Amino acid sequence: MNKKNNLRIIECKDDNKWDNFIKHSFNKNFYSLSDLLNLDKSTKKYFLFKNNEIQASFCLNENNKKILEPKYRIYSPINYIDFKNSKVSSINTNYYNINNFIYKFLTDNYKEINITFDYITKDIRPFLWHGFPEYKQKFNLNIRYTYVSNIKNLDKSNYLSSFIYLNSSETNRREIRNSLKKNYKFEEIFSKEIFLKLKNISYNIHNKKINLNHYNQLLTCYDTLNKKSLLKMYVTFKSNEPVFMTVFGIINSKSIFLQSGRTELADNDNLIGVYTMINSLFNLSKQNTNTIDFEGINSPNNSKSKTKYGGFIKPYYSLKL
Repeated sequence: MNKKNNLRIIECKDDNKWDNFIKHSFNKNFYSLSDLLNLDKSTKKYFLFKNNEIQASFCLNENNKKILEPKYRIYSPINYIDFKNSKVSSINTNYYNINNFIYKFLTDNYKEINITFDYITKDIRPFLWHGFPEYKQKFNLNIRYTYVSNIKNLDKSNYLSSFIYLNSSETNRREIRNSLKKNYKFEEIFSKEIFLKLKNISYNIHNKKINLNHYNQLLTCYDTLNKKSLLKMYVTFKSNEPVFMTVFGIINSKSIFLQSGRTELADNDNLIGVYTMINSLFNLSKQNTNTIDFEGINSPNNSKSKTKYGGFIKPYYSLKL
């Protein structure tokens, strides 16, 4: 416990209480939902309190005093309360105090640390100052990037004046317009069979081997989240055959891109991918989603396919000790 700031960390074993905090947090990070966290059996959840109020939450995939990289999620975020109606200086101080207290908790209790925050955690000074002033041992920092855009009130009738369209590349704007002239069939449908079929073909296209056990575990979780209206799957059909899919996580007004898959019939010439993405964004906006996190632009191909849409590059940090 930090007596000066009245901070303390307590493990949370109540998934309902945990999820309620996540849904009302500033981050609203999909990868912090308990259904996903529980796929990694060694994950523990923690609340950070100031006096009797929860200020933040974080989760750790831990084993034998080591924090390990999780198998089923890309982040282990620090989720903050919304410090609304506070001065910027106060917000910055609150973030620093929370991050610093979590830093001390991690370095005091674990001999190895491998953790990745989301882009909301900007102030990582406590981790960078580890070992000051001698710096005999330092955190290894890997900066990664994601891409976030505004899709509030986006639909087919107004997309030409939307932020995401007007700030897209000229090539992408042309592809969006031309794709919407196509006569494909687009549906919101959650189907494990279609998911595995398209995912398996995608792996084959890229000469990779699919881990079916991994995706079967993930699909069980996705099914649960879909039933809770926290996940959407969209499929485009050509001649009644599923040829492209997208999967998104949703918490209130925030959405995040999770998965895609396709057959050989979906290529750059027939614009099925662009058609599926823009119609997915229309549908998400209809669900009162305001922002889309395209989830990662950390390879040349992912960068090219996502940053052609209008949006903002956001760095996030992976730390190892």
